[in-house]
Amino acid sequence: MLKKIIFLVAAVVIGVFSVNYYLNNNASIEQESKQLVINEKKYVCPMHSHIVSHEADSCPICGMDLVLNKSAESSTHTSDEHADGSSTSYPEVKILPLIAHNLGVRTAIVERGDLTHTIETIGKITRVDPMARSRVTSPISGNIVKMIDKYNGDRIKQDDFLFSVASDELFSMEKAFQDAFLEGDKATASAMIPKLVAMGLDAAQVAKLQEGEEPTFPAEVYALEDGYIFTRRGQAGEPVTSSYTVFNLGGNYQVIEVTVEIFERQWDLVKEGQRVSMQLRNLPGKIFYGNVERVDEPVGYTTRALEARLKFKTDFKGMTQSTFARVIITGKSKHDVIIVPRDAVIRTAQGNRVVKVNDDGQYQPVAVDIGDESNGLIEIISGIEPGARVVTSGQFLIDSESNLLSDLRRMSVEEQSVDERIADESSSTVSR
Repeated sequence: MLKKIIFLVAAVVIGVFSVNYYLNNNASIEQESKQLVINEKKYVCPMHSHIVSHEADSCPICGMDLVLNKSAESSTHTSDEHADGSSTSYPEVKILPLIAHNLGVRTAIVERGDLTHTIETIGKITRVDPMARSRVTSPISGNIVKMIDKYNGDRIKQDDFLFSVASDELFSMEKAFQDAFLEGDKATASAMIPKLVAMGLDAAQVAKLQEGEEPTFPAEVYALEDGYIFTRRGQAGEPVTSSYTVFNLGGNYQVIEVTVEIFERQWDLVKEGQRVSMQLRNLPGKIFYGNVERVDEPVGYTTRALEARLKFKTDFKGMTQSTFARVIITGKSKHDVIIVPRDAVIRTAQGNRVVKVNDDGQYQPVAVDIGDESNGLIEIISGIEPGARVVTSGQFLIDSESNLLSDLRRMSVEEQSVDERIADESSSTVSR
């Protein structure tokens, strides 16, 4: 009986040692096999990333020689960590300087600056006024204090004094402004300055009121441009109203009115007073400059366009109505924004990217959010900071290479995951 017990115990001990040895040996074999799979060389077609082989063969599609996939050996991650702590989902691409030169790779610095919008459209000359005149009225109702000693036909220059008007309403406003300023109520005083300017005071008169001079300054009117006096009305001491025409001024030029249509995406870029330029097909090389005179309300439900009236002053006599012209409007500007050249941005259905040149000289695509675009520049909202260097030519080849490396790395990770699952299933089977 004792011999049977000893025999059974010995059999159990031998069995336990055999199972442990098998499991340990099997795990070692699986680990070596998995490491062999990871370190196994893979070759890929440069043009067809899905063609992968374990031998240096040729592509069955295009016939090109397969190249060694070094990215799968060096790394199995799809995101790279940089010294500044930032990470990206696009691998870096290393290009020798000679290769970069042959590819025509050019770069530019990401900067902060102004983004000025220009609107190019077609306009039509709707009015030609050969006797252009401008009305000069009083800014406020009152009595004329003084007038320039010039009459019909006399020439005047820009900024020449024309006349001044005294008004009890203006004097009361000046007194209220002066009291508020001297009492230290700067908010109230500052709010009154635009109204004083609209009533005819200039900056020098406002400054004198702040210094405590007597608040009896008249409103003064000056010529806005060179020209001639066509009509002069009124004398010193006579009353005038804000709608009374004191002078009719004009010059040896004609006024050209041009009507243009602005489309919906550009509505908020056009304002009165903006500078415009115009070119006519029958006058090559000649450019006319003017301003936006008026912007109408949006019209045209189907075309989604609004009309703007442009005003040009010229002494050229060869213009006629109904002539079409090429018009460029200098629209609103954005100041102190991050801008890059338009060619630096790669636009895809998955998002926008730029290729950044890292400190170690390697190239790496970076996802960015873009804003407005104008004059060959694009606003960068996020994704890259000023001072960085981006590729402006040849970036498509670099981006394609980075995407290829990313796909190969992802394939390597997937294959390793499959091998690990197979090893786990084998271990589970042995254990059972």
